[in-house]
Amino acid sequence: MLRVRCQAQVSVDAKGRMALPKPIRSALKNADKTSLVLAFHKGSVWGWTLEEFEQRVEGPLAARDPFDDAVMDFTHALLSTAQDVELDGQGRIRLPPELRRLAGISKDVVVHSVVNRIEIWDRPTWECRFEESLHATRGRSGMPRGEG
Repeated sequence: MLRVRCQAQVSVDAKGRMALPKPIRSALKNADKTSLVLAFHKGSVWGWTLEEFEQRVEGPLAARDPFDDAVMDFTHALLSTAQDVELDGQGRIRLPPELRRLAGISKDVVVHSVVNRIEIWDRPTWECRFEESLHATRGRSGMPRGEG
């Protein structure tokens, strides 16, 4: 996203609005960004600036065969949930109802930045996911191996 590092617990109000943590708000303001693209993925709501979303999600997908089953599945699971949201004057975003439903978000959430995006998790779901990741990385050393 904007190369900011933070994790914060915030609340979602009755209208589905939540304040972004100050480090994220500041980074967006400094980059003159007033909106995010949100989508559901793997249990949480992911958010990117428009440029990051176009570069890292839409661009690579556009280069793939749209008739490939794996591409269609990914497109339907991620892109069909994507929505543009605006930051209001108080640095809040409104989480669309469908994204809240998919991610099981009601009131208490954890927001953190991950390299080029933010993730918004229902707090109990995040606590379980974090424990899973701690367990999975025990005994491993170094960065995970990836393509390339």
